[in-house]
Amino acid sequence: MSIIREGIVVEGEYFGWRVLIDDDRDGDTGGYYLYLKKSDGQGFDYWFEHEAGLQIQLADFNVDWID
Repeated sequence: MSIIREGIVVEGEYFGWRVLIDDDRDGDTGGYYLYLKKSDGQGFDYWFEHEAGLQIQLADFNVDWID
C-alpha cells in the first residue's frame, strides 16, 4: 500500500474521520483506494479505477489535508 494523501474530514456526517488515499495502480487491483476511518475502528473504503472517479467522490467531503 502506498498512501499518497492523508487528511481529516472537517464538517458534515463524517466530521473527524481520517481520510487516506492509496495509489494501487501498480498493485494487484490497479486504481486508487479511498479509506475513511473513525477513531473507534469503524470505517470503510471505496475503490476507483481512475483518478477522475476518486476526485468526484472527494468532492463530497470537506477535507483538511495533511502535508
